[in-house]
Amino acid sequence: MVQPEPPDHFHAPRNGAKPSEDPRAASRERFSAREIAQVMSHFDIGVIREIREYRRGSRRAAKLKLVAERGEFLLKRRAAGRLLDSDRTRAAASHKLQQIAARGGVPVASLATLKSGGSLLDFGGRLYELYHWVPGTRYARHAEQARATGIALARMHGAFAEIELLEELPLGGFSEPEPVRAMLEQAREKALARCSESDREMLGASVELLLSYLHLGEAKLNAKGLALQRTAICHGDFHPGNTLWYGDTLGAVIDFDSARHESVAAEIANACLQFSVKQRAGDDPLEWQVGLDPENLRAFLAGYAAAPATDLREIAPLVPWLMMSAITAEAASPIARDGDFAGIAPAPFLRATASLVDWIAQRTRAIVSVIEQEAQ
Repeated sequence: MVQPEPPDHFHAPRNGAKPSEDPRAASRERFSAREIAQVMSHFDIGVIREIREYRRGSRRAAKLKLVAERGEFLLKRRAAGRLLDSDRTRAAASHKLQQIAARGGVPVASLATLKSGGSLLDFGGRLYELYHWVPGTRYARHAEQARATGIALARMHGAFAEIELLEELPLGGFSEPEPVRAMLEQAREKALARCSESDREMLGASVELLLSYLHLGEAKLNAKGLALQRTAICHGDFHPGNTLWYGDTLGAVIDFDSARHESVAAEIANACLQFSVKQRAGDDPLEWQVGLDPENLRAFLAGYAAAPATDLREIAPLVPWLMMSAITAEAASPIARDGDFAGIAPAPFLRATASLVDWIAQRTRAIVSVIEQEAQ
């Protein structure tokens, strides 16, 4: 039985209070009171009775939980930056994909409709969306949950396969080694500026190990036919943090913001990793467990194979190498941008990342064998 998560990710709006000493809280995007009033005037949810900041997910996307006359909602302002036409079209495409996924049997958080129609508000040079609130707990690493996510991803891929590729979505991702290498080098440069002298050796060794595996992975993926894999519409960020649960029942898949065209093999590999990696708990990455939970890996694969949109046997040889690329990209991206990983120092985090990549690299044949067995 999943125990409810303590509601420590809810906070009252600050109303001019001093920023928290926690740098993660201080750097989080927030709404102003005037902005809330202006934005919500475009929606018809009745009298708002309660407003709470919701501090989960990306720090660059401000979120509020609203309790109103017509229900509970999550208001989200998309990540800051100069708003381009491509941002608008990509956001609109992500809303379309949520609707398609829902029709395909994937539980999602439904979008509230604007008074003027549609679900995406372009206001003051920013984009806003309002979701009907989905109560739920975090992924608890139960095998039944892993199986449910495999079923959901297969249904999503099946639903997306029924539509043509969308020109509004970007192409590519972590399956392309050169951008990942460049991002990792940027992460090293950014981390060195913040790294203590004692951590520099650890940082350098970790980055070099990751670069060596990226180079090896590129050769392996080329030899095993990644280029021949079909490109399709993918969720783009399918991981535990973007799922909500009622016990072992999947309540919703959320956050389609990173939807893109990429190899389906890459998305399946990343999901295998994300839903089977051993729990990384505590503030010290050097103390984290290293490796994948075989029971959860098998459960995820069994779920995907139960509603197959892709032949797992065909992609099995690619999966461990794509996992390694996914781990590296996930670690490097925020460090290249912010100099840390959600407030965790970069050197130990990259050391933990390199340890996990190395663990997978030593077990590629075993992982392929598990995939082939579950695909039968």
